[in-house]
Amino acid sequence: MAEEIKKSEFADLLGVSRGYVSQLVSSNRLVLSADGKLVRVRESLDLLAVTASVDKVGVAAKHALERMAKGGSSDNVLANIIEMKASAARTSEARGMPAPSPPPRQSAQVDVVGNPLDVYNHARAANELKRGRQMDLDYARDEGQLIGRDGTIKAVADLAAATRSAIERLPDRIATVLAAETDPNKVYAMLQGELDALCNTLSQQAETLSRRV
Repeated sequence: MAEEIKKSEFADLLGVSRGYVSQLVSSNRLVLSADGKLVRVRESLDLLAVTASVDKVGVAAKHALERMAKGGSSDNVLANIIEMKASAARTSEARGMPAPSPPPRQSAQVDVVGNPLDVYNHARAANELKRGRQMDLDYARDEGQLIGRDGTIKAVADLAAATRSAIERLPDRIATVLAAETDPNKVYAMLQGELDALCNTLSQQAETLSRRV
């Protein structure tokens, strides 16, 4: 059996109306293909099985999937669902009651015991959100828009240590020369030269550290 089939084919396989399949789609109880035109058979059966407490189709899916896990085929799964649906219809007709209709949607509040479908949907939405965020982070990192936290902290600490060390060594290099110089202009020029050289050195160190982040 194909992994993906048309919604009308899925309705025929389940023995239900196409309108009922549309209701299943609207209530997020079927797993569709990427373009939303086809039904993924196995995943949809899994999702129906999750809602086993909601209607007989879900019960049939759950039991059939258990048999599939033990070696049964997908054809047996669908045959079992069809038989369960037909049996429910026959029982209702024998009692003079209409065939069971799709259940109404439950409230938005998550009820683990009463409505496992909400639990499934919330978990799936949370996983999709996490995956989307991770994709955004990976893209930003690849584009150079994001840097690692630990590497950044270390780079900043290294640069701060290098800056402090360079400033602390400055008096040792020029104090004696400045003390012997009486011309203020020459003193200013020497200080300016040392500070320019210091700034250039720190700039090169910062560029080197940035490539390590």
